[in-house]
Amino acid sequence: MADNTEKKKISKGKKIKFALFTLLFLLVILFVLAEVAFYFMKYPSSYDRMQKVSYTQAKWWTCDTINGPRYVAHQATLDDSVYFLREIWYYKRLKMINSDGYHDKDEFTPLSPDSDSIKILAAGDSFTWGASSDVGSSFVDILESDVNKVHPALVWNTGIPATGTNHAVFTTKKYLPLQHSNYVVLGFYVGNDFGDNMLPFDRIIFNKMASCYSQYDFDKNLNPVKITNREAYKIATGSYPMEELNFFQKILIHSRTRYFISELGKKISNRLSGNKEKTKEIGYKLTRDYLNELNTYVKANNAELVVLVIPSLDDVKKKEENYTNALELLKELNIQYVDPLDQLTIADYLTIDGGHWHNSGHIKAGHLLSAYLLNHIKSKSQTDFKQKASK
Repeated sequence: MADNTEKKKISKGKKIKFALFTLLFLLVILFVLAEVAFYFMKYPSSYDRMQKVSYTQAKWWTCDTINGPRYVAHQATLDDSVYFLREIWYYKRLKMINSDGYHDKDEFTPLSPDSDSIKILAAGDSFTWGASSDVGSSFVDILESDVNKVHPALVWNTGIPATGTNHAVFTTKKYLPLQHSNYVVLGFYVGNDFGDNMLPFDRIIFNKMASCYSQYDFDKNLNPVKITNREAYKIATGSYPMEELNFFQKILIHSRTRYFISELGKKISNRLSGNKEKTKEIGYKLTRDYLNELNTYVKANNAELVVLVIPSLDDVKKKEENYTNALELLKELNIQYVDPLDQLTIADYLTIDGGHWHNSGHIKAGHLLSAYLLNHIKSKSQTDFKQKASK
C-alpha cells in the first residue's frame, strides 16, 4: 500500500514537471515567433533605437535657460554629412545658420521702425524650420518669395525642431521688438504641439544623428521635473548606455518582443491610471494659455498673429481629435488662421522620420499662406508698413 502511495506521489511530481516544461517550451516558441513577426514588421528593439540616439550632444547644437534651444553656426562639417545620407536636406540646413542659431540667411540685427518692408516673424517647430524640404522650398521660404513679388518683405525664421507654442512665445518676445514685426506667423503642428507644450524647452538634447530627447520627465501629478541625461537616454531608447550593461542585458536589448512588452506595459499603466486623459486635458489647457499669451503680446505690439494649422498625416485620412481641438481653440481665441488640409494629400507627407511634408506639402502650404496674407493686406488697403516702437 505504501509503495502505491509513493508511486502516485512520483507520478504526480512528474506530471507537474512535464506541465512546467511544456509551458516553458511553448513560451520559448511564442517568443521566437514574436521575434520573427516583429522583425518582418520592422518593429524596433532598444538596440535599434540606440543606434539612432547618441548619448552625447552634437557640436552643432546648444540649449540653455537664457537663449533656449538653437543651432550653432559653422559647426556642421563634411564629416557630419555621413549621418544625413538619407536626409541630406538636414545637413544643408545645418550649413545655413545665423549667429543667433536659427536657420535663416539673414542676421537678426535690429531694424528701424521706419523700415517700409513687410516684416514677418515666423515661429514654430520642425515644420516651420523646414524639415524634409530643400533649402528654398519650405513654406516659410515660399511665403517670403511670394510676398516679395508684391512688396519688399523681410521674413525671420525662428522655427526650432522639438519645440511647442511655449517656445514660439519665447522667440516672439525676443525678436519682435528687434524686427518691429507687422505679422507673426505661427506654424502649429497638431501632431505633437499639444504634448510639447507640457514640457519646458530649455533642456533639449540633439545628437550628431539629429535624434533628440528632453531632459525632463513627469511626476505623478504630470508636472515636469528635471532628470539626468542618463535617465533621459533610458526613456528615449528603452535602455541605459551600452557601457553600463552586463552580458545578459546586452543580449536582451536586441529583443523586439521585450521592447514591445515594455511599451505596451507603459500604455496600459497610463490608461488604467487615467494619465492619458489627464495629459490631454493639461496639454489642451497649456496650449490655450500659450496661444492666448502669444496673441495678446503680438496685438499689444501693433502686429497681427496668423496661425498656419499643420495637419498630421492621419488627419488627411480622417480628422483626428488634436486637429479639431486646434481649430476650436483658434476660433475661441479669435485668432486668424490658415488651414491647408483640403489641399493636402497623403503623397505630400513622409511616412517616416516624423511624418513631415515633402517639398510639395511645404509649397502648397506656403502659397496658401501667402495668398491669405496678401489678400488680408489688400482688404485693409494697407500700404504703409512702418511700425511703431514695440512696447
